[in-house]
Amino acid sequence: MGFENDFEALQTAVFETEQRIKKLEKHKESVTKELEESKSDALIETLRRLERNLDDLHKKLEFLISERDSKNTKK
Repeated sequence: MGFENDFEALQTAVFETEQRIKKLEKHKESVTKELEESKSDALIETLRRLERNLDDLHKKLEFLISERDSKNTKK
């Protein structure tokens, strides 16, 4: 990642990742409601992918926050 030494870029990346997580969580809610009404294989696959993507984004966010915090304490 090209922002290891740029605190503002880390802040921006944290914000963008948080926004993406919120968007995917809303989509997951919607798919989960649809799945309750219809056990579609396509919906099950969509939900599986959403969960995997959310897990990946949470890991990314954790990394970004730790990088940002480590840069912030060095200032």
